[in-house]
Amino acid sequence: MPQGPIIIFDKSSLESLNLDEAVLLDNFYMSNITPLFFVECLADLEKAIRSRSTPEQLVGSLADRTPEAQACANVHHMTLLQGELLRQFDLRKVSFRPIVGGGKPVQLGEKKGMIFQRSQEEEALERWSRREFIDLERTIARVWRRALSQIDLNVKAQSVMAELGHWKKPRTLKEAKQITDTIIDNTDPEWLLGFGLELLGVQAEAIAAVRSHWIAQRRPPLRDHVPYFIFMLSINIFFCIVLPTQLLRDVKPSHQIDLAYLYYLPFCTVFTSKDRFHAQIVPLFLEPFQTFVNGEDLKAELKKLDEHYSRLPESELRQGLINFAPYPPDETDFLTTRLWDKYLPRWRQKISYMDNDDPEYQKKTLEMVNSCDEGAPGVHPHDEHDVDKLDHVTVKRMVHPKKGKWLRFSEDVIEQILKDKT
Repeated sequence: MPQGPIIIFDKSSLESLNLDEAVLLDNFYMSNITPLFFVECLADLEKAIRSRSTPEQLVGSLADRTPEAQACANVHHMTLLQGELLRQFDLRKVSFRPIVGGGKPVQLGEKKGMIFQRSQEEEALERWSRREFIDLERTIARVWRRALSQIDLNVKAQSVMAELGHWKKPRTLKEAKQITDTIIDNTDPEWLLGFGLELLGVQAEAIAAVRSHWIAQRRPPLRDHVPYFIFMLSINIFFCIVLPTQLLRDVKPSHQIDLAYLYYLPFCTVFTSKDRFHAQIVPLFLEPFQTFVNGEDLKAELKKLDEHYSRLPESELRQGLINFAPYPPDETDFLTTRLWDKYLPRWRQKISYMDNDDPEYQKKTLEMVNSCDEGAPGVHPHDEHDVDKLDHVTVKRMVHPKKGKWLRFSEDVIEQILKDKT
């Protein structure tokens, strides 16, 4: 069973947490880390700061707080768009879960599985937490900040609206979203397909191929044929409609990144941000099933959880989070508990298929995992890439057994881990 609701956070939310609170975020939520988060962190290497800390120290501190145990890096949105255009990705089948790349198919006998190693981004976070940055990353950060400074959002909005024609000025953000949907549903679909793909940066030859395939399929509704494309396009049209108004104040080039976070909304159940820009816009693009949590509320919740568990006897704390906090508190005055009730209602049965204190169980589990490793005897690849049809999925992680004041595992287990390393 997943260990908590699937959450996407931006940099503003994570920055507000101390290390102990961030560990509890990692304990109770499945974090989907977007490529934009890594870019935001990296860009801070070239950011002028007024504090006594260096940019390297600030980025390293943020990397320390980034979830690692229950986290994955989502595939870039342009890769997903390309996958949809090539009919290799179907947004309707993802069910509000992360899209993770790089899985290696393994088969032993009749059992088929997938092994996911740490992504390059996750390995970079590990280096950043050690305050290690390679020259390439510094160059990327410099180029990224320079590119941001050259963005003229007003010119973009004027260009887009000149193509879409005259529409009434929205009085609210909700009305702007309604106008966006009206444009998409009432514009010639063939023209909209070409216009939208060009706006999103798809190359001309690919646009022609997509259009030809759509025509060959007897011109199905675009919302059904390319739903992720329509989702991304609606975000851009909405922004261009709103930008000339005063509904969003103090819009700056960096909001281009904030806007792109919305491309990942289909891949989470909870989105959190302290940014006012996100607080205004994100709820308009969420499905009723999803939840927006203001970053201030998340901070208060994790502080409350920190205080709650800190009151436990020392003997319980020494058993580690995996034993004394495998689930949130029963009381519904905790936001985390209410989110678990909404997204994982069976958690209150507290059925566990794991016995963390049984050495024999741990031994058999390790043997099973190792037997399905890509380099194990008898293991060979297969061609099934639908995760729902696999017998098992293995996600490899490097996890600090202790972080901040919290032990993740019992002292005995941590002692054994350290002994095995030597």
